[in-house]
Amino acid sequence: MIKNVEKWLNQQPKEAIDVLMNGKKIKVIPQKEIETLLDKLTDRTWETKNFKSSVRQEVINGKTVNLMDASLELVISYRVMVLGPLNTDKEVFVEKEITRTLVGAVTFDTSYFGNTYHNNTAKSMCIVNAASDISTRFGKYLNPLPVMVGMNQPVQVGAGVSGEVKDKISETLTKLTKDLKDK
Repeated sequence: MIKNVEKWLNQQPKEAIDVLMNGKKIKVIPQKEIETLLDKLTDRTWETKNFKSSVRQEVINGKTVNLMDASLELVISYRVMVLGPLNTDKEVFVEKEITRTLVGAVTFDTSYFGNTYHNNTAKSMCIVNAASDISTRFGKYLNPLPVMVGMNQPVQVGAGVSGEVKDKISETLTKLTKDLKDK
């Protein structure tokens, strides 16, 4: 068990590695390391729910590509020490369980990966994206672009992406978020 969870969560990620993207070195936390951190934080009780994925064809810059859209919910529970009842003469700390449900989503061109296990790839990327909302330790402030180690080409969502692609990604994320809210 982690003694001071808040302090641990707010530490810079030791697990981050450098990768080269478009000639620029950026830091990412590999998916396997994210799962190790989740195991440590939750005593191996984290889980995923409502994984959804679909593949659609789009014409982007005159080229037909297969885009995979995916989302899931990452449920984590962990314990923290909080200030207890204030009706005593001294400060008393009690243990409290925190449960959070985080949503991770991704859209990517399936040709970016050197495998045909697109659902597994999508699920891994969704877990990493959801976990990044937990804290600094999970990469919350590392990079503005979602990147996954092992890709043939980087997934670019941000600078350098056409307005058409940004619009499609935005539409997909809006739809996935609405689907989760409607449940």
